[in-house]
Formats: sequence, C-alpha cells, structure tokens
Amino acid sequence: MKCPRCGAENSDDEWNCVSCRINLYWATQHYDGLAEIRERQGLPESGSSPEFLIKAHTDAMTDRAARGEPIENKVRAAARKLMRRKSAPAGPPSGSGE
Repeated sequence: MKCPRCGAENSDDEWNCVSCRINLYWATQHYDGLAEIRERQGLPESGSSPEFLIKAHTDAMTDRAARGEPIENKVRAAARKLMRRKSAPAGPPSGSGE
C-alpha cells in the first residue's frame, strides 16, 4: 500500500506508514480532503506528527506486545479490509456486459 502522505510503500500489515508514521487507515479515508483544506489556507500539504503522539503510539504497541496481546485487533482488521478495497484498482462496472 502506498502512503497518501509521503508515497512510501508499506506492507499490508502496517498500521502506520513506515516512513512518515501517519495512520494509514485515517490517511486512506481523509488525507486528500485535509490536504485540500490546508492548500486553501496557504499551509503546506501536511504537518508533522507531534513527538508526543509518536511516543504514545510506540509505548502503546510496546505495552500490548509485553502483555502478549495481538497488535492487530478486530477494529484494525476491519479497517484494513476497507483500506484494501479503497486502494484496489477498480474493475469494470458490474452489469457492463464485459
């Protein structure tokens, strides 16, 4: 999956971009709209993630792993299905007779 923010390639099991760390589910759903708003306001296309958010995410994943909990929970699994559908190339429209 290609990151909408920085263009880095990510494996399907990544939750955050390996390069810029943006949440890939959120980015596939909302990034284009946010980039347009920022452009209209004369701001750069994206802002950087605050260090405290990066640290909070790292701490949460480390804590889950230490407790032996799966990092991929049901909500993330469902979100991944949506992300895959949105990033998959569109086939011919149904009922097109092709």
